[in-house]
Amino acid sequence: MIDKNLLLELKQILKEDFDLELSLQEVTEIGTTLLAFTETLLKIESTNSGGNSYDAHR
Repeated sequence: MIDKNLLLELKQILKEDFDLELSLQEVTEIGTTLLAFTETLLKIESTNSGGNSYDAHR
Protein backbone atom coordinates (compact mmCIF):
# COMPACT_ATOMS: atom_id res chain seq x y z
CA MET A 1 0.00 0.00 0.00
CA ILE A 2 1.31 3.43 -0.92
CA ASP A 3 1.13 6.17 1.68
CA LYS A 4 -1.81 8.51 1.08
CA ASN A 5 0.42 11.60 1.31
CA LEU A 6 2.60 10.24 -1.52
CA LEU A 7 -0.51 9.60 -3.61
CA LEU A 8 -1.72 13.14 -3.01
CA GLU A 9 1.71 14.44 -4.03
CA LEU A 10 1.58 12.34 -7.21
CA LYS A 11 -1.92 13.66 -7.89
CA GLN A 12 -0.63 17.23 -7.59
CA ILE A 13 2.30 16.51 -9.92
CA LEU A 14 -0.01 14.98 -12.52
CA LYS A 15 -2.28 18.02 -12.31
CA GLU A 16 0.47 20.64 -12.49
CA ASP A 17 2.82 19.00 -14.99
CA PHE A 18 0.38 17.12 -17.21
CA ASP A 19 -2.89 19.00 -16.65
CA LEU A 20 -4.57 15.75 -15.53
CA GLU A 21 -7.36 15.96 -13.00
CA LEU A 22 -7.61 12.40 -11.70
CA SER A 23 -9.50 10.74 -8.88
CA LEU A 24 -7.59 9.28 -5.94
CA GLN A 25 -8.52 5.82 -7.27
CA GLU A 26 -6.91 6.59 -10.63
CA VAL A 27 -3.81 8.04 -8.97
CA THR A 28 -3.59 4.93 -6.77
CA GLU A 29 -3.59 2.72 -9.87
CA ILE A 30 -0.87 4.82 -11.49
CA GLY A 31 1.20 4.87 -8.29
CA THR A 32 0.88 1.11 -7.85
CA THR A 33 1.96 0.53 -11.43
CA LEU A 34 4.96 2.86 -11.04
CA LEU A 35 5.96 1.12 -7.82
CA ALA A 36 5.73 -2.34 -9.42
CA PHE A 37 7.77 -1.13 -12.40
CA THR A 38 10.45 0.34 -10.13
CA GLU A 39 10.61 -2.84 -8.05
CA THR A 40 11.07 -4.88 -11.22
CA LEU A 41 13.89 -2.63 -12.41
CA LEU A 42 15.61 -2.89 -9.03
CA LYS A 43 15.37 -6.69 -9.12
CA ILE A 44 16.88 -6.75 -12.62
CA GLU A 45 19.65 -4.38 -11.57
CA SER A 46 20.36 -6.44 -8.47
CA THR A 47 20.53 -9.65 -10.50
CA ASN A 48 22.78 -8.15 -13.16
CA SER A 49 25.18 -6.52 -10.73
CA GLY A 50 25.33 -9.27 -8.15
CA GLY A 51 23.64 -7.01 -5.63
CA ASN A 52 26.16 -4.19 -5.84
CA SER A 53 24.84 -1.57 -8.26
CA TYR A 54 27.51 0.98 -7.31
CA ASP A 55 30.37 -1.15 -8.64
CA ALA A 56 28.42 -2.04 -11.78
CA HIS A 57 28.36 1.65 -12.85
CA ARG A 58 32.03 2.42 -12.20
